[in-house]
Amino acid sequence: MSDRAAILAYADRDSVKPGESIAFAVSCLKLDSFECDFVRLLGGDFGPEMPPFRPLVMTSPEARRYPGREQPIRAGSRIEVKGSQHLADLRSVTICANVMPTLIAGQPHCLLSTLTAGGDGGMALRLEGDGCLAAILGGPGGPRTYRLDGPLPLWLWSFVALSYDAERHHLLVVTRGIKSGTHDYMGVSRLTLDNVEPPAPSDGRLLIAAERDHSGIPHHHFNGKIERPRILAAALSVEQLNDLALRKPTEPLSWPCLADWDLLSDPASEIVPDQSGCGHDGVCINQPTRAVQGSNWESPTMDWRSAPEQYGAAHFHHDDIENPGWQEDLRLTVPTDWPSGCYAARLRGADAEFFVPFFVRKAADAIGDVAFLVPTATYAAYTNLTMQRQTNEYNLGCVASSYTPLDLLAFEHPGLGKSLYDPHDDGSERCIGSLRRPALNLQPGGWLWNFQIDLCLLGWLAHAAPDHQTLTDEDLDREGLAALDGCQVLVTGSHPEYWSLPMLQALDGFLARGGRLMYLGANGFYWAIDFHPARNGLIEIRRRRPGNGRFGAGEAYSSFVGRPCGTWSDLGRPEQSLVGVGYLTEAFDRSSYYRRLEAGEDPRARFIFDGIAEDIIGDFGITGGAAGLEIDVADVELGTPRHALVVASSEEHGSSFIRTLGGLNYFTRLWNDAPREPIRADMTFFETPAGGAVFSVGSIAWGSCLPHAENNNHVAHISANVLRRFRDPTPFRMP
Repeated sequence: MSDRAAILAYADRDSVKPGESIAFAVSCLKLDSFECDFVRLLGGDFGPEMPPFRPLVMTSPEARRYPGREQPIRAGSRIEVKGSQHLADLRSVTICANVMPTLIAGQPHCLLSTLTAGGDGGMALRLEGDGCLAAILGGPGGPRTYRLDGPLPLWLWSFVALSYDAERHHLLVVTRGIKSGTHDYMGVSRLTLDNVEPPAPSDGRLLIAAERDHSGIPHHHFNGKIERPRILAAALSVEQLNDLALRKPTEPLSWPCLADWDLLSDPASEIVPDQSGCGHDGVCINQPTRAVQGSNWESPTMDWRSAPEQYGAAHFHHDDIENPGWQEDLRLTVPTDWPSGCYAARLRGADAEFFVPFFVRKAADAIGDVAFLVPTATYAAYTNLTMQRQTNEYNLGCVASSYTPLDLLAFEHPGLGKSLYDPHDDGSERCIGSLRRPALNLQPGGWLWNFQIDLCLLGWLAHAAPDHQTLTDEDLDREGLAALDGCQVLVTGSHPEYWSLPMLQALDGFLARGGRLMYLGANGFYWAIDFHPARNGLIEIRRRRPGNGRFGAGEAYSSFVGRPCGTWSDLGRPEQSLVGVGYLTEAFDRSSYYRRLEAGEDPRARFIFDGIAEDIIGDFGITGGAAGLEIDVADVELGTPRHALVVASSEEHGSSFIRTLGGLNYFTRLWNDAPREPIRADMTFFETPAGGAVFSVGSIAWGSCLPHAENNNHVAHISANVLRRFRDPTPFRMP
C-alpha cells in the first residue's frame, strides 16, 4: 500500500435543486484534516495544449476546513438478520441450503453464521480455504471446526447441511451434488460425530454469505450462489437430509422451521422475507445479484417472473459494493443563486486532491430552453474502470496515455468496486453499477473518457447558452417527459450509452412534440438498463451474452423491474431509428477529421456550416481530431430516416479501428462475400414530423475539440450554428 496521503469521498445523490441539500462522506488516508470548497466545472485539466483548467470557486458557508478520519471500505454482499432469542440459542437444529461456489482462492467463505464476534457462541456453515465444507461451533474456548474431506465443485450445485442433535450430542455434516441442467454431479460426502459439545448461545445475529470477525465486521464473504437457506428446529437424520436434498427448493417442508429465506421474493427490495413465520427477515447489503437461475433451472423461459421457482438464487461476491457505508462529514445547502450546471466538492490536503461532482438543476422560476442531459447511467457503468487499463493499454492509446495517483488507487483499494466492464473476481459479469462510492475516474483530469469530454461540452455550452439547465439520466428516468418541460433543445453528452425504457419514452415524447435533439457523441442509446426503483445512483444491466465475464444462461431480465436487458437494437429499437446513426466501431489511438459532403450544401442543412468555407472539419484537438474513439454511421436498413442528410463523414482512420461487418444480414452472409463497412463517422441531420429536428455528429471525440483555441474553431462554430437554429422556434419542415 502506498505511503502517500489520499482523500476519497462520495455524495448521497448526483442531482440537486437550488435550496436542497447534498451530503458528502469522506475518508482521509494519512491526513488529519482536509480543506473543502465548491467549484463549478467548466472544462477539464487536459494539459498545456488546451486552455488552462479554471474551476470557478463558489461562495458557500460550508466551504472550510474539516477534521479528517479514515473510514473503512466494507465491500462484499451479504444478508444481515437482526438478533432474536430463537437464533441465539439453537439447540437441536439443521442448517441447510443449496449452494454453488464460484471462487475459493485459498480463503474461507462462510455460507451462514450465527457466530459471535469472538467465536465464543453460535454456529456456522462454511467453506474452508480449500473448498471443503465445515461446521463451526462456538464456545468459551473459541470456535471448533468439523470439516469434510474433498472440496465442493466450482460452478456446480450442491446441497449442504449441518445437523446437530443437542440431546444425543450428535453432529452430522453432509454435502450432496444436485443434478442441474446438463450437469450430473451427484457426489455425496458425510461426516458423523458423537459426543460433540453443543455450541454456546450467541447474540442471535445472523449473516448469510459472510461471518463476523473479532471486531464484529463482516468478513469471509462467500463467492457464489445460495438458494433457499433454512434453519430447521429439528436435527434431521441422514435419510431425512437425503430426502430434503432431492426436493425442489419451493416444496413445502415436513419439519418445524425457524427461518426460511426466499431470495427471489421482490428482488428489487433490500428485504429478504422469512417464510417461516418467525419474523427473521433479512436485509441485503451491497447488492448481491438477484433473480438468477437456481438449482432446478430448466430453461423454459428467460423471464424470471414467468418461472420464479427456477430463479430463486442470489449470487454473492466479496467484491460487490453499493456504497462503503461511511458516515456523513459535511452537507451543502445549494444556494438559490447558483446557476444550473456541473459542480464539485473539491477536497484537498497535503498533496491529495479529490473532486466529488454533482449537478445542480434549474431553479423553479428559471427560464431556459436548452438542457444538457448528463449521462449518469454511463458514468455508473464505467465507474472505476480497471480492466481495459490493465489489459488493453495499446488500444486505449491517447485516451489513457497518462495515469494519475487516483488511477492507482483503484488497484490499491479494490474494495471500492470496479466498473461493469470488469468481471468479478470469480469471473462472472458485473450486473449492478453504483455511483454511491468514490468514483476515481469522475475527476476533471486523468484519462480522456466520458465525464472529461462532457466537461468540454459543458464549458462550451456555458458560453453558447449561459441559461441552459442540466439534468441527469436518473432525473429523466424518474420524472419522464415532465423533466423536459420548457426545454426546446436537448443536448446529449459524449457517450450516452446506457438508457432505460422510461428515458427513451420521455425522449420519444420530446421529439413527438417538436423538440430538437443535438446528439454530440457516439455509441449512444445502446444498452438497455434499469435504475433501481427506490435507491439513487444504482443501475442494472444483463448483457444477455458473454462480454465482460461469465454470463449465466437465462439471466436476461433485470431484477430491479423485470424488463428484458441487452442492446436496444436486440430489443427492436436500433439507435439509427432514433438519432439517424448507430455504433460502427472503435479505436483509442489518434482521431481523424471530417470532410464535408454534397448534402451539406442542401438548403435544408446549409445553416450547419454557416460561416465555414473549408471542407475539412476538426483536424485538431486533444486526441488529434473530432472523429474518433467510438464512431457511428447512418444505415437505412437499421432505421436511419430516408430523408436524413449525411452532411459530412470522417476519413483516414488508422488500422487499429476494428473492422466489422455491418447491416442486418451479418449472420446470413459469407465472410468473403460480405462488404466491409468503410471506417467513418457520419454527421447527420433530419427533420421530425412535429417541426423538430435531430443533429448527430457520430463521434465521441467531437466534444474534446470544443475547447481548442478557446472555443474558436470549426467544431465549436458548427455546434453553435446548430444550437442557434434549434433554439429558433420556426418549425422545421420534412421534405
